[in-house]
Amino acid sequence: MTYLVQQYFSQSAQKYPNKPAVTCDDVVLTYSALEQFSNAFARHIKEAGVGAGTLVPFFMKKSANSVKAFLSILKADAAYVPIDVNSPAQRLESILKACNARVIIVDNASCAQATAWLAHSDIRIINVDAFSGGDTSPLDYKNLSIDLAYVLFTSGSTGVPKGVMIPHQAIIDYIDFCVDTYKITAEDQISNHAPLYFDNSTFDIYTAFKAGATLHLVHEEINAVLPFLVKWLSERKISVFFCVPSVLTMLLKSRRLKTDSFPALRHLLAAGEVLPPAVLAEWMKLYPHVQFTNMYGPTEITVDCTYYTIKTCPQADCTSISIGKARPNMELLIRTESGDIIRNPVAGTEGELLVRGLSVSYGYLGDETRTQQAFIQNPHVSLFKDSLYCTGDLVRVDTEGNYLYLGRMDTQIKYLGYRIELGEIESIIAA
Repeated sequence: MTYLVQQYFSQSAQKYPNKPAVTCDDVVLTYSALEQFSNAFARHIKEAGVGAGTLVPFFMKKSANSVKAFLSILKADAAYVPIDVNSPAQRLESILKACNARVIIVDNASCAQATAWLAHSDIRIINVDAFSGGDTSPLDYKNLSIDLAYVLFTSGSTGVPKGVMIPHQAIIDYIDFCVDTYKITAEDQISNHAPLYFDNSTFDIYTAFKAGATLHLVHEEINAVLPFLVKWLSERKISVFFCVPSVLTMLLKSRRLKTDSFPALRHLLAAGEVLPPAVLAEWMKLYPHVQFTNMYGPTEITVDCTYYTIKTCPQADCTSISIGKARPNMELLIRTESGDIIRNPVAGTEGELLVRGLSVSYGYLGDETRTQQAFIQNPHVSLFKDSLYCTGDLVRVDTEGNYLYLGRMDTQIKYLGYRIELGEIESIIAA
């Protein structure tokens, strides 16, 4: 029985010990090597006080070391917190304070930066590159499926980032659906384009680990010059590519796309932004052999709660691509302008999208006020706690029961898939 996400990896390590599990640039880690390292390093950080109920940030660029770090944190019964090394000091400090961090994981490339930044702090810095080894045998886990696996910090309208708490069971519910629906196998080569502090990376990491596929990290140098991604995807023989729609737009504008650019690609999934019909149409014409899927979901519901498999190329008069229907074990409700919360809305119903299901987050770390505002009790259920996440997104139901995204109720914007609360920018300027 799989109830903790690190078990995905250990199970695949038993099946495919010598197979590449993770690649980044020229670094290749086999399932066996990463399994043994993470077992030993988990014991090492447990000796430093890491354990059940603790939140452990890792502070490094996306790399093989990042995977070593978060897999070890999970195996130590803790939850990981990815931190962007390019974040402003004020944001970093607020994240560490919210996490009540006592330990932070770094590597050689980030150690000096973290040491200078934490010079007057009692937070212990542990360098994954400096670890010399230890007991590599499997660990006995104390965590349950309801315990936290990670906390991701998103933009907050008050100027303070919001830490979204996601438990193991939420990720497993999502990943089991993805692997089954998209038929991901050990033969797949899966890219990880999104940063590890962006929830889209959850799909890449854990579908690969569950299926025993190879995860290819797109390192930051390629993202800095996006047209290089075309050659990279081809050379790595990527078969499953998940990205935000703006990446598809930019690659199209780069004029690097050829009909034979991606011979191994079989499934392309987009989420995190509105998918422009014209951009999708161009991609579908270039790569008719690829299956395209549009997905939707905020960080608070564990990556995606709807999906829409696109069967035909959008016509010139198409104005929007559907976000589809709820995936299994998730339910969509609509709160109308009058305040009524509609279950099983009929065609034509419009309003704010509310989401329920096992993958809904526990709320925002240490922020009960904002949690109560965004996560409300389902008025259709009175016998037990049943949270509805209020997305702030406006939708309409079409005649086929699919949902169409209409826009936001507030001033939140998306840039390259990132949620940005304009209030956060305003508060910084005002300060």
